[in-house]
Amino acid sequence: MDFEVKRADIHECRAVEGDPPDLASGQALLRVDRFALTTNNITYAVMGDALKYWDFFPTSEPEAWGRIPVWGYAEVVASTNDDVTSGARVYGYLPTSTHLVVT
Repeated sequence: MDFEVKRADIHECRAVEGDPPDLASGQALLRVDRFALTTNNITYAVMGDALKYWDFFPTSEPEAWGRIPVWGYAEVVASTNDDVTSGARVYGYLPTSTHLVVT
């Protein structure tokens, strides 16, 4: 699931259901576990166009909707990369989503 906000009016939001995509060679699937919402996240949304924050985690309708970047924890639940082990816990820049594919 992805939590998306309308880029033109961040007061409007929606939850988009979907399955995580299949992994290509060298990728890993992260399950987002926890993240923080702070005033910085509002800044990311308000300045999304000017500072390209919307480009980090594109949506299926990137001209209208965006996913606010957050800092948080995730678990590697699948991996096709020999250097990334399933079960590993990571901290970093994540989308407001349940899953993220990284290369």
